[in-house]
Amino acid sequence: MKKFLLCFVSASALWSLLMLNGRPAQAQSPTLQDIWGWGGAWPRAYAPPMAYAPVPPAAWAPPPPVEPPPPYPIGWVFYRLAPCADPSCGTLRIVVGADGANVRADPGGPITGALANGVPLAPLQRAGDWILVAPLCPLALTYTWSITSGVPLSVCGL
Repeated sequence: MKKFLLCFVSASALWSLLMLNGRPAQAQSPTLQDIWGWGGAWPRAYAPPMAYAPVPPAAWAPPPPVEPPPPYPIGWVFYRLAPCADPSCGTLRIVVGADGANVRADPGGPITGALANGVPLAPLQRAGDWILVAPLCPLALTYTWSITSGVPLSVCGL
């Protein structure tokens, strides 16, 4: 054990002499400050440009109002099932004695859905006794089916 300890101490002493080479202990590589100097001109020579100077806040203006998209047509309704709801006839309202008015793909064509009483509609086009309509409220399913045609019955969602 003594030989091992003596060998270890002598090897470490020899290693430190070879590495230090007679110089005082210091970092292995010089720092950037040692190479380039202190650079004491920083506060005066590198002042921020005027682009970074504070500017008064810009006046805020609200964005222009967004127009709602035009109503999307859902189908054709027989004109007697949707009388005018206002004097200018710009709005129709479904009024039927049954559970709902059938909505068709074409005038007199296949039935695609049914609208419950009171659903407001916008008339888009007229072809004979049929009116192309668009809903004026978001439609929601009632999860019931029209008895007369076997299609889902829709009501106003809001």
